[in-house]
Amino acid sequence: MKSFIRNFRYWIPVLLWLSVIVYESFGLSSAVTGTWLGKLLQILHIHLSAEAFAKLHHFLRKAGHLTGYGLLCVLLFRSWFHTMDDPAGTKPLIRWSRGTRGFRAMCLRSAALALGITLLTAALDEWHQRFDPSRTGTPWDVALDVTGGICFLLIALFVLRRWRAEPVEELEKVSA
Repeated sequence: MKSFIRNFRYWIPVLLWLSVIVYESFGLSSAVTGTWLGKLLQILHIHLSAEAFAKLHHFLRKAGHLTGYGLLCVLLFRSWFHTMDDPAGTKPLIRWSRGTRGFRAMCLRSAALALGITLLTAALDEWHQRFDPSRTGTPWDVALDVTGGICFLLIALFVLRRWRAEPVEELEKVSA
């Protein structure tokens, strides 16, 4: 039971973010977000032509896809990484003493699982949108979502690698 509770806390952000994606899939059509953007621009006293507004709205929606699924992928990576690090929940959080090969293999497995679930989520979202007359589900959006996942995951892996490369002595000096 201890391992389930220890590992479940890493999955809570994933479940919450999936809830956000589901809410957006069911409740936020282009018309809804366009209305919100129009009101925001009115409040800010920004006047755009219809063509400029359409381009801005399209760009913001696609940036939202990229960012939303990028965050999902990073959260999934984190969850899988910690779950695979110590499935029994009996050892310290991250065993950095393990060999580099084992660490890299765990990162690759976690990344593959994260990307796979991101792809599945994006495909299911777009499939769902095909049944809503006010939405359009396209393979291009799935590709955009997975691209966001890949980009965010590469940044996270780069940061993890840089963080892991920090000498322990330097970290001790900073904390002292």
